[in-house]
Amino acid sequence: MHLAVSVVWAFVSLLVPALTVAQTLVKNNASLQWGPYRPNLYLGIRPRAPKSLLTGLMWGQLEAGPRGLRHTCEQNDGTTYGWTAYDARHGGTQTINDTTSMLDLTTEFVKLYEGQSAGNFGLRVRGIPRPDAPADLRTSIIFYVGMEALASCEECRLEATADQREHGDDKWIDSASIHVKHPELGVGTVHIPNPMDPQRNGRTEMSSTPTSFAIKSVNVTEDKIWQGKEAYMDMLLEGPGTPEMPPPNESGPANMHFVQFVFQGNFEFDVLYSFQQATRAITPAELTREFEDALSSITTRFSTVFAPKAPFDDDLYSTFGQSLLSNLLGGLGYFDGESLVDDSNAPEYEETSPQFWDKVSAAQQRTKPQLKGPSQLLSHVPSRSVFPRGFLWDEGFHLLPVLDWDADLALEVLHSWLSLMDEDGWIAREQILGAEARSRVPEDFQVQLPHIANPPTLFWIVSRYVKMLEGDIMYTGRNSVYLTEPDASKALLAELFPLLERHYLWFRKTQSGDVEAHSQPHVSLDEGYRWRGRKPGFNFASGLDDYPRPEPPDVSELHVDALAWVGLMAKTLSQVTNYLLSAQDYIAYETHYKNICHNIDALHWSAKEGRYCDTRIWEAVHDYSCTPGYISLLPFMLGFTGPSHPSLNATLNLIHDPAHLWTPYGVRSLSPTSSRYGTDDNYWRSPIWINMNYLLIEQLLVLATSPGPLQERCRQIYNELRKNVVDTVYTSWIDTGFAWEQYDDRSGKGKRTQGFTGWTALVVKIMAWPNLEEEQWRYGNFGSLLTEAKEHKKWGAGSIILVILLTGVIWVYRRRFARMFRNIGRHR
Repeated sequence: MHLAVSVVWAFVSLLVPALTVAQTLVKNNASLQWGPYRPNLYLGIRPRAPKSLLTGLMWGQLEAGPRGLRHTCEQNDGTTYGWTAYDARHGGTQTINDTTSMLDLTTEFVKLYEGQSAGNFGLRVRGIPRPDAPADLRTSIIFYVGMEALASCEECRLEATADQREHGDDKWIDSASIHVKHPELGVGTVHIPNPMDPQRNGRTEMSSTPTSFAIKSVNVTEDKIWQGKEAYMDMLLEGPGTPEMPPPNESGPANMHFVQFVFQGNFEFDVLYSFQQATRAITPAELTREFEDALSSITTRFSTVFAPKAPFDDDLYSTFGQSLLSNLLGGLGYFDGESLVDDSNAPEYEETSPQFWDKVSAAQQRTKPQLKGPSQLLSHVPSRSVFPRGFLWDEGFHLLPVLDWDADLALEVLHSWLSLMDEDGWIAREQILGAEARSRVPEDFQVQLPHIANPPTLFWIVSRYVKMLEGDIMYTGRNSVYLTEPDASKALLAELFPLLERHYLWFRKTQSGDVEAHSQPHVSLDEGYRWRGRKPGFNFASGLDDYPRPEPPDVSELHVDALAWVGLMAKTLSQVTNYLLSAQDYIAYETHYKNICHNIDALHWSAKEGRYCDTRIWEAVHDYSCTPGYISLLPFMLGFTGPSHPSLNATLNLIHDPAHLWTPYGVRSLSPTSSRYGTDDNYWRSPIWINMNYLLIEQLLVLATSPGPLQERCRQIYNELRKNVVDTVYTSWIDTGFAWEQYDDRSGKGKRTQGFTGWTALVVKIMAWPNLEEEQWRYGNFGSLLTEAKEHKKWGAGSIILVILLTGVIWVYRRRFARMFRNIGRHR
């Protein structure tokens, strides 16, 4: 089959000039050039270009001092915020409800690109005082533009000009323009017209006349450019301006420019960026038109790609789902800078001696981390307020819905992450690039170590991509170059494969475990792993920070989740090599995968406990550490427990047992029977996590639609868990306006980080999965065939059987059908 496909693709590629593919890829990049890529801010637009332009929005009642000025997203400042519609290539709208400033804001951002040109963008900011605001509420709102490394760039320019009007002794600004020149951006202008400008035809009634409109150009130290709020407050303190009366207009060349309005009542103003090579400058009318088109496009695409299925098929759940997806996409950031790395390779880091964690800690005290880079990364963030940076294992979850929505965007982000890999194959699990990113990270967590791994979730994005290429997964998202252009897809896989293989080999080497010491018969001695970086009570590398592991840590440990993740990598590499027709590599990776499947059961299944467990050597024997929770379910989550697997029934028992993991709100992380349930930081020791529930529901769907002795039971649990998880996230979203990092296993309420629309946004995919309620199954397995035909829309085995069954029905009742058609003909 693959040979036939390859022959067809080779023929088609002769008909498509390589130049066309290259032009399309350039256009793809142009549509991603600008964006709100500073997700730690309520609104911060920048380009995907290092050492270039940074912009930001601030507002508040300045008489309250710095605390009264909003700039960075915060957890507890009385503000709810989020994108209600957003697409990374077109833009969208965000609402911000600020109870402290007594103001409701809306930001509308739209991009216009022309062919290979990066094009223009427009921003509209609208504010309405809240019902409890005083009638004379005055709001200051500041938009700033800064350029990094301006002094060292001979080709760069950043200069502000003001169009001034005067009447007698009165002078005022009618508009402000900031002229930009940068080697990676070309030449452009940021234009901010007066809100009452006649060009804003039909919009002037949306705003009161500003009581003040001022621009101030200042040169600040390089470390202040990303700190817009601090730079602005310093300017006020050092100059003649006051919070009530902005500084006098001073425009000219500088590395930072502040444009400030003061309004009483409602307001609305535009920020228009026009690229010099664009065929025309963006206007307020064009901003309105393009924004309306973008909103319509987002709503239509959402109903196509992620339409919620019963029992969630109504407008309320569609609004909820679109909000979650938009906040995931709106959390896309571009990061540039150096990262702190301890590359000392201290021998203690191999963790081969008793109480190795103490020796590791002592070694870390001796070493001096170095700034490495600079590097660049395009990545979604888990949370704009608390985690506004890239996390390796989070990003694999983030990209699952993104791949369905915009495959080329997902693959662009994937490529960005893999490009960070060092020559050994290591990728830092947290990407803390530059001073702005480091400012949001506690000092103890800033240094990255090249022997620390993380779950390789990016591999399943590659796996799904290959399945899309082979037609095993139907794609309904944005038109994709990498799915429709054979040259592009082959070139991409040829570039990705060596990187994936390098990371795989690095993981196997650095996280290897001592299988031989366990003296278990009939096991592969090469397939056992333990996470490095262990210390009492914690295993941060695994992603499940404080989930209980064997205590005290021991060099003989084998971690079942680490082995399962290596299995996922091996299976993905076998898919890629099979697709690329590399028979020798395919056989090697398939062999790895089969050995891993065997060792998961031979090394980690405890028949006595009826679950998968971490293991260690304890009192000279192979010993199981079987705390019931997510680790027990990892082999099931990653697809190692098929329809007829001997451990499937016991695993289903563990999932569905209220005494262990089952709750009305989702599957909890740890069983209440554990002595460490709910203790200490209680991060992974009871709460419900949506990413893990997503993996459970996905595997239950696979098993519920596959023949097997437990198919009906899987269907029932799938229906229950799908509904419970969606209801939990939806209810909390209605109550608080936010998705949350985790959910309480006893009340279902959101906990810890608010606005956690990273992997919690996976609920969008869960709602779009099929409803397998009883009425759809009254004809037995016929229901699964209908589901396959409807969901996958391809000719799989089930589809063929369905056609055969329908053909048989028609044959049996052929005479009755003939009579029916004759009667219809007579009545005509």
